[in-house]
This record gives sequence, structure tokens and C-alpha cells, in this order.
Amino acid sequence: MAAACALAVPAHANWRVAETDHFILYSEAPEDEVVETVTRMETFDTLVRALTNNTRPASPIKVTMFEVADVDAVNATFPYPSSGVGGYYNSTEDGPFLVTFRNVMRTGRRSARKAARKSYDWGPEVRQHEYLHHYMYQYFNANYPSWYSEGFAEYYGTMAFPEENVVEIGHAPYFRVDTIRENAWLPVRKLLTAKSYADVGQDIGQLYAEGWLLTHLGAQNKERGAQLQQYLAAVAAGTPYEEAATNAFGDLDVLDAELRKHRQNINAMRLSLKPMNLGTIPVRELTDMESRLMRYQIRLYSGYEKSALPQIVGAVREIRAEAPDNVMGLEIQAQLENLANMPEQAAQTTEHLLRIDPTNIVGLTERGKALTGQLSQSSDDAAWSEARKPFQAAIAASNIAIAPRVAFFESFLAQGQSPSVEAQNRMVEAFQLLPQNDEIRYLLARDFEQRGLIDDAIAIIEPAAFGAFDGDAREKRRRGKAMERYAERYTNIENYETPRDMLDRLEAKKDGRYDPETNTFTPKNPEDSE
Repeated sequence: MAAACALAVPAHANWRVAETDHFILYSEAPEDEVVETVTRMETFDTLVRALTNNTRPASPIKVTMFEVADVDAVNATFPYPSSGVGGYYNSTEDGPFLVTFRNVMRTGRRSARKAARKSYDWGPEVRQHEYLHHYMYQYFNANYPSWYSEGFAEYYGTMAFPEENVVEIGHAPYFRVDTIRENAWLPVRKLLTAKSYADVGQDIGQLYAEGWLLTHLGAQNKERGAQLQQYLAAVAAGTPYEEAATNAFGDLDVLDAELRKHRQNINAMRLSLKPMNLGTIPVRELTDMESRLMRYQIRLYSGYEKSALPQIVGAVREIRAEAPDNVMGLEIQAQLENLANMPEQAAQTTEHLLRIDPTNIVGLTERGKALTGQLSQSSDDAAWSEARKPFQAAIAASNIAIAPRVAFFESFLAQGQSPSVEAQNRMVEAFQLLPQNDEIRYLLARDFEQRGLIDDAIAIIEPAAFGAFDGDAREKRRRGKAMERYAERYTNIENYETPRDMLDRLEAKKDGRYDPETNTFTPKNPEDSE
């Protein structure tokens, strides 16, 4: 049944939406709470930019935040069975998004460490944590080690606002201090050389906790902070992890002992804030029908099991019947119909939508997908050009719409042709708007490669390849097969070669080590051969 693939939402609870300079928040919370949440996130964003010395212009792409009822509801947004996930961040061609929960988690158990502040506001902390993943990928686009990605998000994610115009930075995140146990201590050498979560085996909780602890040490110890930045820069430049760690920190055993000691000296900084005036933040309450559709809206971002899509389309059509001219409902239906490979139905839905709202970006994008989707077997160039016009109209209507730029580019691939120069330029724009999206990065790098622009292709894929870890040959094959299965079963998952594999091939082409007839190349280092 379609309901089995949907997010359970109480019938009486209407959703609300608020939009600020950097965020779009959907929540079932009361209006005053919605305003408080987006205000806090705007304040949080401003503080993190200042604390990380980020002077880059703010991205024009807003982060869409979905605040569901509780942790169980977060896990219900996945297209496959899941449990225990408190929140997550990702990006699609519709932009970056995060899913967290509204309620707070309370416990009577006291922290094992007196220095650790008991975190009752776990919901807001999870939201801040997940946003920090976006922040890092958007503004400091390099593949950092897993421990630092999590440690950075944990350190700044626990930022607390105990009273008006006051912030505290450096509190221990919820339960992390309790996680660090002497008999389960992850040696610093292993932490600093872990290229992925898989490298620490069952010690992922320790990776989070000690990653936070080392980030905390770097933030409060000037010398160690400078060494941390040196290590991260070296790793991002492709230096082997252990070499980068030793060159930056010196004796890793000494650092290990210092980090163990730092557990007893966890302090938070308390700072006064200048009041932020965001003006009046309008909050719109969704209609009953729109609120019922929110479960499907969220899943357009997080993904669907492909086999369930026909039932999902039917369920949405039934709900939409209450208000057939509702724009949100038409947008969702058109997107689902294209996902379900129903281009004829999507063409009818988008025609209806564009009669109501002629410049609707979703409507124009999905219409282009529907029209090009009906030409899969056609070699008529004129028909393809005509079908692409809605993409071009959407691009002309918005200089920050990512989806029509990607769809315009992909339509040439669907036709079996090399994308036009115009399409390539639009894909470059999409990449600049959303550099953290791996699919956009890969498709653009592959396009440069096919045009013989090897240096450009290397520049695009290199940040994703450095730091990426495939494991040994057996582990690499296992992960490849798993990814292939996921790509077959679920939307929003694509199965491409790894960034590391692409970079190796591109460098071989550049160095003359590539054989196009056999699609093989000689490794740069003999030890890289199996």
C-alpha cells in the first residue's frame, strides 16, 4: 500500500512554512515556534561564518529544512527500513535539504562527566549538526576525513543560546563524553589515518566522540589548532593521511596522551551577541490537503522505492482531487509521474499547472522532462529541440534554479548526443550553485573528459577523489555491487565509478598511460596494481 511508503502525519496537524534569507522551514510546530527556529538558524549561520573566518558570499541557494515529529518519523522518511537516525543532510537537483525532529529528548541519567552540560535540546542540536555538514560542503569543498567532518559538526552543533543575546560554544554534545571510555579508546593515530567510517570498524561512536574532542582541543589550543589546519590542508591536497598527521602534529603518541587529558578540561566559551533583527518573518499555514501531501514532498528529496511509485502516484492523485488547482499538489504529482516513467501523464499535469502559473519553475522543468521522456526512441533533432524549450524557459526565469539546468544537460545524454555548449555552460552553473552534489560533479567531469578537456575534468573531480576510500579490491567490489542494487531499487541514487577511479583514469590519460582500445591504464605506482 502507498501508505506503507509514506511518513505518518497526524490528521489534525497542519504544517507551516517559513522562509528567510538562507532557509526554508517546514514544520508542524506552532507559528511562534517556527519563527523562533528559523531565527535561531539565521543567528547560528551568522555565528559559524564569523567563527570560521568565512568571508565568502552567502550561497543564493536556500537550505530546505523538514522538521518532523520525532526520531521515528525521521526514519520513516527513508525509502528503505531504518532506525535510530536522528537526522540527516543531503542534496538533490532541487537543492540541499535536511530532515530533523521537532521534540526534545529528555533523560534523568546524569552525564558521566561533570564537565559535560546535559543536553535537553537534542532536536535543535541535531538540526545544527546536519546544517554544518551543508556548511562545510558548500563553503569548504574538500573531502575531509570522516572524523573531522563529524567533529566539526559536533563542536559547533552544540552551540547553545541560554538567554537572549548570549551564546555558549564548546559544550559536550549529547552523550558523546559518555561514549569515550578508556577500554574503548580509539588511538589518535588510527583516528587521524581513518579515511572513512569503515576504517574504524565498530568504533563509529568513538570516531564521532573523539573527532569532536580533537576539534575541541584545536579550537581552544592555538598551537594544536594551527597543526590541525595544516593536517587538513595536506589531506585535502592528497598527502597520505599518516604522513599528513605526522608532519603536522609531530609525535602522535604525545598528541594521544594530550587528547586523553583534555577530556578532563572541557570548557565552553560564553559570548555576548549583538541583537539580530530579521524583521517580520511570514509564516504560512498549509491547507489540510497540502499537509497531507507533505509526506510525499519530503520523500521527493529523500527518495522512493521505484516499485512503489505507481501506487504513490495514485495516492497523490486521490488526495489532490480535493483541490485540483492547488499548485503544490500539481508540482508533486508531476514530479512523481516523471519519476514513475509516466511522461504522458506528467505532460498533462504540467499543462494544467502552467495554465495556472505560467512561469512555475517546477512546472516548466517537469514539462521538459515529460516531453523529452516521450522522445526516447526518436532521432528527430527538431522534436528534441522543441521539447527542451521548457527547460530553457525555466532557466531564463531563474538564475538559481538547479533542476532545469541539470535536466537540460541530461536531455542530450538521453538523446545519445554530446551536450551542446549551452547545456554544458548550464551544467557548470548548476555545479557552481551546488558543488557538494556528487552526481552533478561527476556528470560535469565526465563531459569535460569526453571533450578532451582532461585538466578541467581533473579539477572538477579531484576534491571528491582526495580523501575518498574504496578499501581493498574485495571491499571495493562488494560496495560496487551494493551500490548497483540500491541504484536499481531506489530513486535519487546513481551508480557511477568512484571519484578515485575517475581521477586515476584521467591522470593516466594525461600522462599517456591510458590505452583507449582496452580501456585500461598502467598504474602510476607499481604497488597500486593488484
